[in-house]
Amino acid sequence: MSDRVASSAVWSTLGMGVQGLSRLAYTVVIGRTMGTEALGHASALLSLSIFVALFWPTAAGNTSSRFLAVALHGRASDAAVRRFLGRTTLASSVLLGLICVPVALGLGNDLATAASAAWLVVGYGLYAYTRGSQLGYHRARRIAFWDTLSSVVSLGLLVLVAVGGLSGAVLLPLALGYTIFAVACWPRGNGHGAVSSTDEVRSGLLSFASWNVLAGLTTNGLLQIAMLAAQAYGTGDEPGIYAAAFTLATPASMLGQAVSQIVVPAFASRGGHGGLRDKASVRFFLVFSAVTALAFGLVVVLAPFVLPLVYPEQGAAAVPVLQFLMVGVFVFTIALIPAALLLSAGRSRAVALASIGGFVVGVLVVLATGPTAGVVAGSIGFLVGSTVNLVVVVVTGTVIRPSAPDGSAATVSEKTTSG
Repeated sequence: MSDRVASSAVWSTLGMGVQGLSRLAYTVVIGRTMGTEALGHASALLSLSIFVALFWPTAAGNTSSRFLAVALHGRASDAAVRRFLGRTTLASSVLLGLICVPVALGLGNDLATAASAAWLVVGYGLYAYTRGSQLGYHRARRIAFWDTLSSVVSLGLLVLVAVGGLSGAVLLPLALGYTIFAVACWPRGNGHGAVSSTDEVRSGLLSFASWNVLAGLTTNGLLQIAMLAAQAYGTGDEPGIYAAAFTLATPASMLGQAVSQIVVPAFASRGGHGGLRDKASVRFFLVFSAVTALAFGLVVVLAPFVLPLVYPEQGAAAVPVLQFLMVGVFVFTIALIPAALLLSAGRSRAVALASIGGFVVGVLVVLATGPTAGVVAGSIGFLVGSTVNLVVVVVTGTVIRPSAPDGSAATVSEKTTSG
């Protein structure tokens, strides 16, 4: 188990790292060729696509990663799970994309950019779902390959857009890259067992995924709100300066997401209550926290040298913004591991309830400090909210025992593996 988890974690981190570096390079090209204002708008729309995906597609990916892994280990059909999650993800992604058009227009973008933002929302939603599904099949190498290929395509097309001065199409290359990944990695079944009725598993999947939606919104959503708050409270070039810092902080946050996504399917068949209840889990959490502290500390130290090189126009002013934001990203990142351990045991409700407090506190801090703190209000709220979430999710995973396993998880596992 440990060797497989380590190998999968390396490949998943590699793929997510490529995506993170690609996103960084993407925004660097925009900032250098189109200016600070364009960078601010593009970063806000990128954050918007990730945020709205939390309302279902990302949760569907997490749910898929767990239950496809359960079916695979039980040598049972996963057709009902794939059919239900695939259809709902496709429908919700299209709906969310349409909803984001007026939102993008309200943020000061033209109609062409708003339309491309809608495609970005759809593409990212399908990407999040298919990535989780492939993790459920333990295909981290396949993910890394398509992460790399789709990133290369996106960056190549972005260069053409920048050279042609097509500012309204700046999001289209990234949207196309996500779509390519989704088509290539769409789950096609494990080839085991008899096909079950979707109705047998629908209620269980809905329950588990719905709690996962709430958990995602109250953890990952807070980071995206920080960027949107900068766009709302910042003036002049401030949102663009914040975006420069944000683009370096976002790849760093992907480290924890890559590892936590591996934890869910890898530990799904272990049973128990999850969390930090055994020495192996505690050791894994502490080692990950130490490695993360070193990596993020290095980013803070090198920020005054790297940012001005990457963003000559915005870099110097963005250094203190990045250094403070990285503190919140560190707390956010290490909290993902105990949460993932709980999810692997089917305790999506516990994760959601544990993270609500942090999200509510964080948003209230953003709203309270926005008028005075301005562009950094999002960073303040993100740090405070992430700290509350870390404390609560650790306590939940070490002290609070469920009276019974989540009915949703148990029910779906039984019906999926019954053959």
